[in-house]
Amino acid sequence: METNRREFALMAGAALAALNAGTAWAAPRPGAGAYPPDAWHQRMKRIVHVNFNERDPETFDVGKWVDYLASCQAQMTYLSGTNVVAFYPTGLPDLPVSAWLKGRDVFGECVAAAKARGIRVMGRFSIDIAKSQLADRHPDWFCRTQDGALVRRSLVGAPDDPSASSEFAPTCQFSDYYTQFVPALFDEVLSRYPIDGIYSNGWPSPDAVVCYCPICRTIGDPHSRAYEDAFLKRAVDLWGRYDALVKKHDARLIFTGNLGGGFRGGNLDLSALAATAPWFMADNQGRGGIGAPAWDASQQTRIGKAIVGNSPAGEGGDRPVTNITAGYEIAGDIRWRNVTGNAVEVRSRIHQTLAAGGVVHYHWLGYQQGFIEDRRWQKVGREVLAWQAANDRHFHNRRSIASVALVVSQRGNRLYDPPAGTDALDAVQGMYQLLTEARIPFDVVLDRDLNAATLGRYQTLVLPNIALMGDAQAAAVTAFAKAGGSVLATFETGLYDETGRPRDDFALGPLFGMRRAGKRESFGQGATPNQPRFPGSSAIQRIERRHPILAGFDETDWIQGSSCRVPITIDGPPLLTHVAQYPWYPTEGVYSRQPHTDQPTLAVRQAGGARLVYLAADVEAGYWRSGAADLGDLVTNALRWLAPAPPITVQGPGLVEVFGWETEPGYALHLVNHTSPGFRATAARGLNPLGPQLVRMTLPSPKPIRQASLLRAGQPLPFRQEGAVVEFTVPSLDEYEVVALEI
Repeated sequence: METNRREFALMAGAALAALNAGTAWAAPRPGAGAYPPDAWHQRMKRIVHVNFNERDPETFDVGKWVDYLASCQAQMTYLSGTNVVAFYPTGLPDLPVSAWLKGRDVFGECVAAAKARGIRVMGRFSIDIAKSQLADRHPDWFCRTQDGALVRRSLVGAPDDPSASSEFAPTCQFSDYYTQFVPALFDEVLSRYPIDGIYSNGWPSPDAVVCYCPICRTIGDPHSRAYEDAFLKRAVDLWGRYDALVKKHDARLIFTGNLGGGFRGGNLDLSALAATAPWFMADNQGRGGIGAPAWDASQQTRIGKAIVGNSPAGEGGDRPVTNITAGYEIAGDIRWRNVTGNAVEVRSRIHQTLAAGGVVHYHWLGYQQGFIEDRRWQKVGREVLAWQAANDRHFHNRRSIASVALVVSQRGNRLYDPPAGTDALDAVQGMYQLLTEARIPFDVVLDRDLNAATLGRYQTLVLPNIALMGDAQAAAVTAFAKAGGSVLATFETGLYDETGRPRDDFALGPLFGMRRAGKRESFGQGATPNQPRFPGSSAIQRIERRHPILAGFDETDWIQGSSCRVPITIDGPPLLTHVAQYPWYPTEGVYSRQPHTDQPTLAVRQAGGARLVYLAADVEAGYWRSGAADLGDLVTNALRWLAPAPPITVQGPGLVEVFGWETEPGYALHLVNHTSPGFRATAARGLNPLGPQLVRMTLPSPKPIRQASLLRAGQPLPFRQEGAVVEFTVPSLDEYEVVALEI
């Protein structure tokens, strides 16, 4: 091994010299992401994907595998090649072959079977990991710990964690594994098999991979911004080479990678890669742990659509977002990857994906485990996907008809330092929940897209603690308001520039008629070994004057406040004022020492057609953390005052997420039922069925509706139309319903 270490250092130096000298690889080209709208990959709605494990060739039945895909009417499948172990007879000396392959070509057999059924095939390769035995011959290929050992992936980090194996190790993207071995592998597969493209699973990731190999040590601290920038630059270079390599074989072939990241995102800005990808892969497979909301899959699809453009079809955006739903049980890091998951939860994730305008990617691990040992997962995919296929034309959306835009800042999540005891996502999660509870249809927009072209599609803009805001973004929001658009902003919105540098005052202060009067106030603390994180005790807000935003607070002079706020002054008399936190025990001391102040916690203005509301506290974040009724009612009142005439209203019982689309045949209304005691627990075991839902839609055009139908119920729907207004009643809502209006 001493020789290998010396060779390792020499190879690291050579590789670094090559990096510093630059490469001839083409970075993604501007406009390279413009794909023909009628291309197969832009029209697909159903992906069924069974990952192979090393032992699968022993019992693999190609006929049963492809029969299941066909029963789901799958349009595409990911097929394991792979780089970890080959499922075909490779000619590459450094590619281990499955010990159970025994001369078979399982990959080739599957390609032929799928093609015979009209199913597209993307070769799947997990280039982020490889057999650790290769480290003897190629020590530079692998990520290293600080002491030079191979990295061992583990869910808990324990040395005896049975969920991890030293048989496999993460690869370093700065090594020649990515520049020599991977291209040779792709070339071999593309030369032999008539597949439709290459997909790299696990690479690139939303976060820079921490590595202390000699190459990475020379680049810098793997937790530094400089290292992250170098990591992203390398990923862009590699992506460009892989894309060019694939298209060298056939210009119609495509390359794509794993770009998932959710609302939080990662420490890398993958927008340059997303701009060229044929679709966005949202890869979280199942709901997060305890506390994660039921609409997790909706969020994944929404953020993906925002990343790849979220623009109307035909304007160069709105590429597909594929959202993985695992057929196995998963709830955060608690998972049974070879055992069928809760059917209600799995179906709900598929429904959410469809409702949000995404592509269903139904996923299972292992042929032996899923076709011999546990076959229950197959029923959900077969039933839901076949139903979608029968109604496919109603899922090809032209544009959203939502009038509200919820802004999300993945950049802010990277750069913003939230108050102790809070999370940067608290605000957007709370606002998402309140919009959903109020049944207000909305789109997700990234803060980078705060411009006239994007904002012009909406009537109301919601800025939940969008702390980082550049001057151009602030100018676009101001222009939006001057044109009659309404704006809701909270807490530290606009108190930092786009790099995270603090501003002296709010970027949107003149718009709301307010000024900062002091530093951010918060009294929380982060998690300790003996105590979970705590956002701090909460203040009170005193009602000084009445206003529609304060509707329902008729028998009280004060309401709940939140844990954190920015002191402000405003133009004109206040509606709400701050009553500071005070002792909670003993009972003799539980009272305010200063129950009256002149410190406003709310700024409300009307300017022309615009309505403007700013909340000085992190009210929606406080609601997310507590569920406190006053906080939720205050934000909901503000939303309804800002958007008094939404294009869609749905009245009825239950917690329902509402989506409205203009489709190729006409229009579609999607209702996703989240009503469950565990909607913020883990995987749902059941949903409460709901009674009638009264719907009123104001369509973009008064063109007569020819017919209406309930797609999930499979029956016609009576309706009334007067001009552009259509009214109808959905008689019941079990898990999911789609109302199709055809013109």
